[in-house]
Amino acid sequence: MITRMAGAQPCGTAHQCHRRHPPAAVAGQGWVQRRQQQEQQQQRQQPAAHPTSRRDTLGLLAGSIALLASAPVPSALAAGGGKATAVDGGDWSSPGLSAPVDPNQPKFFKTDSGVRVQVLAEGSGPAAAPGDAVLVDFVLRRSNGYFIYGTVDGVSFQPKDVPVGPVPLKLGDGSVVPGLEDVLVGARPGSKFRALVPPEMGYATAPGALPQMPTFATQRQLENHKSEPLLFEVQLLRVAGVKR
Repeated sequence: MITRMAGAQPCGTAHQCHRRHPPAAVAGQGWVQRRQQQEQQQQRQQPAAHPTSRRDTLGLLAGSIALLASAPVPSALAAGGGKATAVDGGDWSSPGLSAPVDPNQPKFFKTDSGVRVQVLAEGSGPAAAPGDAVLVDFVLRRSNGYFIYGTVDGVSFQPKDVPVGPVPLKLGDGSVVPGLEDVLVGARPGSKFRALVPPEMGYATAPGALPQMPTFATQRQLENHKSEPLLFEVQLLRVAGVKR
């Protein structure tokens, strides 16, 4: 027989009694569940964070590059007060063909072999011809201005231990890069020019042609980029013993 405590009110049904006097374990479990439900509800109410896809990242990067490319870039051929001046024989800071075109500078013209040439300084004296020995300074870059090698000391970030100095070339015997020889023939001592040499007129078809890079690092740079157009900036110092 079940004895009812004095003064206790009947609970009614078992379900009502369970609601009024939940066991401690059940009450505790209900609090945890309610807490979890509240946290889940708060998470559902917060905007879902969508991870940035690779495509979105590339899109943002491309947009940033476009903004940088649209910014005005000072021409390396200009000097003093923002006014463009002619390039003299001592300026080797070519920005590459990616820089804005300066209307005050000579335009590129195209030779029959497909080499694009920009004459920066006219020389004087006898013109170079096949069979002549010539002495040149040059800087070699990719078409976007990326530096590979230069015979002139202090150009770009070339290490100090890389050999520099003018190089001798012999025209007409097949030893010179075809596209470079194409523009050296007819040039006069003291002339300076840029020549964009296509791969088929450059090291891609004549990997052993002169001038060659002097160190392993510069040779590797050339090997990596020989299949693309290369920009030679050349100053003709001497033709057949006739000095500038």
